[in-house]
Amino acid sequence: MILKKLNIAAFAVTFLLLLGGAAQAQVYTVQPGDTLFLLSKSTGVPMEKIVSANTLTTNQILAGQVLLLPARYIVKSGDTLYLISRRYGVDLAELKSLNGLSSDEIFVGQALFIPQKSPYQRITVKKGDTLFLISKAYGVNVQDLKNINGLIKDDIYPGMKLLIPQNAQNPSQNSVSLGSQVSRGSINRDTYIKSGSGIYYTAEDRIILAKLICAEAEGEPYEGKVAVGAVVVNRVKSPNFPNAIKEVVYQIDELGFYQFSPVEEGRMDYITPSMDSLNAADDALAGKDPTGGALYFFNPDKITNSWLLSKPVLCKIGSHVFTK
Repeated sequence: MILKKLNIAAFAVTFLLLLGGAAQAQVYTVQPGDTLFLLSKSTGVPMEKIVSANTLTTNQILAGQVLLLPARYIVKSGDTLYLISRRYGVDLAELKSLNGLSSDEIFVGQALFIPQKSPYQRITVKKGDTLFLISKAYGVNVQDLKNINGLIKDDIYPGMKLLIPQNAQNPSQNSVSLGSQVSRGSINRDTYIKSGSGIYYTAEDRIILAKLICAEAEGEPYEGKVAVGAVVVNRVKSPNFPNAIKEVVYQIDELGFYQFSPVEEGRMDYITPSMDSLNAADDALAGKDPTGGALYFFNPDKITNSWLLSKPVLCKIGSHVFTK
């Protein structure tokens, strides 16, 4: 539900009724005269939670700006953070961040705030992005982008979150619809971006790739991070592997073996990728491949797989050996 007008009494009643049942976050368009203080009072959502949920850098909000308002949820017996995140379809790391949690421990009766699943597209600004380029890609007016995101200037930075209007078109030159132009065995409404490497990916794919890089190559040199990302990209391009990043990362082969240990161990859901990992993912997607076409990598000091160890070595970067 998108709220267009701040009627404090009605808004508060509606919001609290929703909180009494299943957690239901809201999308609100800021009206003239609104302040974070008034919005917090009318909804019962602490100001700092609104700031955190929207990655605001100041307490100033502008008329026309769209805010994602998290919902309050009371932990029940049997709940875990993982189950709550899956129940409401939110990222576990984002759920922990919004609630200031450094561990997965929660207790019955604890109040948690559930991040908003916005009907707007929410994108993450990448290195090299400008408001002008984003506006062209999505067919959105620059001023509309600024209004919705509460921007006074055109300044944006990598890692910044931006909301894209509901009526935005799919990026016409750099992306395609899964059902119309990319054959991947299933149809959905995701927007796929065509990368410099020649593969198509979604915003979710980019984050998954960065998470894998962070998990597999956290202590490796930057070139080693890019190399791990390049292996995934090379698999997407290979006819011997699935043709989408998410499917490659989460692939289980015909013998029931996972391809990447962080997935098998369940660590992927708990990882917040570093900026280095995000940059490495972007470089790999852009076509950088320091491995020369590798499809596999491993630490020779930690495996005993004779099949992998027998493969010809393309290169060694940091502690990883890359093979094809």
